Amino acid sequence: MSKERHEGRLRRILHRRSRRPGAPPTATPLPSADPAAPSRRPRSALPLDETAPTPFERAVARFNSSDAGQTVACLTRTLGVPRASVGASAGAPDEVRITIAWELSWYQWGVDIADELRPVFELDKGGEIDQIDAAARQWNAAVAEDGRLRLAGEPARSR
Repeated sequence: MSKERHEGRLRRILHRRSRRPGAPPTATPLPSADPAAPSRRPRSALPLDETAPTPFERAVARFNSSDAGQTVACLTRTLGVPRASVGASAGAPDEVRITIAWELSWYQWGVDIADELRPVFELDKGGEIDQIDAAARQWNAAVAEDGRLRLAGEPARSR
């Protein structure tokens, strides 16, 4: 058996073993041969969940199910499809800022992604797009005709 096949087979066996409930860890860090060397903590072997929603995706979902989302749906029927952006709120690491803008009116809402119980809240509103700071004018989202917000690149979904 070649060395590569042997290593691959060993890796699969260890992987299966580590997935069993109550299985001992598959790798134990070896003590450093040099006592003066800084100790290294083993990295977490947990895989990243690439299917978990991003903070912006979570904020959009909460926005769409909120009163603010209903407001946008009503205004979209009256004023037409607006421009939209989703971004980090300045100075608040757990807040996402959502900006919805038509030619003569705009609104900004905040979504606290750390507090699922806190409702979506209005941050600001105004009359002209020029009043919005440049970061909030990065139009990286879209509003469908039914008023539902989605990030650019996300497929449109029906209600």
